[in-house]
Amino acid sequence: MFFVGWIVWETVALSVEQVEIPIKGLPPEFDGFRIAQVSDLHGNRFNPAGCEVQAIKGAGVDLIVATGDHVHRNSKEGVKRILPFMQALVEIAPVYAVSGNHDHWTDWPYIARRFRNAGVTVLENNHVRIKRGAGEIILAGVSDPYTGHDCLIQALPAKADTVIVLLAHTPAWFEPWNAADAPAALQRISLTLVGHTHGGQIKLPFLGAVTTASGRLFPPSHVEGLSREGDGWLYINRGLGQGWPSFRFLSRREVTIITLRQGD
Repeated sequence: MFFVGWIVWETVALSVEQVEIPIKGLPPEFDGFRIAQVSDLHGNRFNPAGCEVQAIKGAGVDLIVATGDHVHRNSKEGVKRILPFMQALVEIAPVYAVSGNHDHWTDWPYIARRFRNAGVTVLENNHVRIKRGAGEIILAGVSDPYTGHDCLIQALPAKADTVIVLLAHTPAWFEPWNAADAPAALQRISLTLVGHTHGGQIKLPFLGAVTTASGRLFPPSHVEGLSREGDGWLYINRGLGQGWPSFRFLSRREVTIITLRQGD
């Protein structure tokens, strides 16, 4: 019974990760700029006044990003469950979203339409410019690379005249075993925010994640958290929901609060 209770607690407990990231060339107006990241809702129901929303509201964020797998198997039922949560986020700060593999395996056009109607900006291989005072950064988003809907070149501006933050669903481009397939345009990006892995979802003591959505057993890297990738950074969010199996162990649900800092 103790072990069952532990699994239940690990599945419902929320971890709020506070991360500061130094960005070379960041405009001074964006020093201290805060981004909340959520990911992998998987059609789970979240209280629009619950701990996830309160954590983001209390952090004083400037914008919120949702990095894919918003639903699981049923797009209409999944959107119905998560829409109140997304609407609560829109009331806090501007919300930007990209697609994940499960979204395309169901009905992504329907999900995107419902999101836009709720006030969410959906990025589909495009970008927007975020202004703060006299400074600006570029927020780009690619459609899900895992299902082949991505076009990074299209998502980025022709000329990178400022810092680029990229939203994607999967860290596949950064995984060492996929390095040969990584697009050269990644070198232009200062920070990439992704989900997909669930942080392994199930971890074993001393051994780490049993597997991730990449399909590798006991992956040596790129499971969760912050990593240096060339001249840029990658952050992998563990997600808020789960598909199958429907529990977590030693890999708690996550809301990330990212603070951008000027760096060398």
